[in-house]
Amino acid sequence: MGSLISQVASLSTGAKFAFAASGIFVIHAAFRLVETTLPRRFQQADARYRVRKVVVFLGYGVGLLFLVAVFGDRLGRISLVLGVAGAGIVVSLQDVVASVGGWFAIGGSKLYSVGDRIRIGDTKGDVIDISILRTTVLETGNWVSGDLHNGRLARIPNSLVLKGPVFNYTQGFRFVWDEIKVTLTVQSDHRFARAMLLNIAQETVAGFMEDAQHTWRGIKDDYRIENPGLEPIVTLTVNGGSLEFTVSYIVDYAERTVMKDQLFTKIADEIANSQGRLEWAFSSASSSTASQESSLAASPSR
Repeated sequence: MGSLISQVASLSTGAKFAFAASGIFVIHAAFRLVETTLPRRFQQADARYRVRKVVVFLGYGVGLLFLVAVFGDRLGRISLVLGVAGAGIVVSLQDVVASVGGWFAIGGSKLYSVGDRIRIGDTKGDVIDISILRTTVLETGNWVSGDLHNGRLARIPNSLVLKGPVFNYTQGFRFVWDEIKVTLTVQSDHRFARAMLLNIAQETVAGFMEDAQHTWRGIKDDYRIENPGLEPIVTLTVNGGSLEFTVSYIVDYAERTVMKDQLFTKIADEIANSQGRLEWAFSSASSSTASQESSLAASPSR
């Protein structure tokens, strides 16, 4: 090994660059092969992901050590050149430097990890990869309703975590408060409607309550925060001549769309079986459109 290093040190500068290029190519090919084959030996997706990341970082480390070994006798000159060019590099690559800093902030502060659902800026989705420069997110929402995945991959520069808020729906308390609105006619029995809505909400979220209460106790141990009510609530306002009920409840962040479907299905069944005590209210826009259509139908043709 010592003789090999001595032979490499005796090479000319051009020969060293050629040797370094060929060595980096071989190292890249070898670690690329390991990165492709080794994770297949693990059954769990999380283990495969972590093994792949370890292999990638080991590849970077071996490549760096190889370059140091090749150019070890010229490190003084190289450091001098880098020192002179350092200011220009920092200015021209400030976004890259900021993204690397953001990567350290993500890992050091545990802002999020792979598998978390986050929102940075206008992008929301599930984190599927965190690299040195970018975070890859499987996006939710946008052109699809609710929190369904739309199939689009969003690559967010890590520098954005240093410039604005990062919303994490998974860490700590993975439940969110959500609500639906139910609009009934003023002739509907509002007391009966309130009791019906509250009963449906309590039955539907019952499966979340124990886990939510246990999780919230853990949050209180880490932060100075008040203990909110986790039970569903129903409020009533009169809007445009209609009774507008708002049903507020907690739900797992990943099941908001499913929960709304369950609630509205049960509510629609109850209203249909209420024997006239409850009636859906039409919006003003629908009523206006219906009256215009009626007037047009009634007017004589010319």
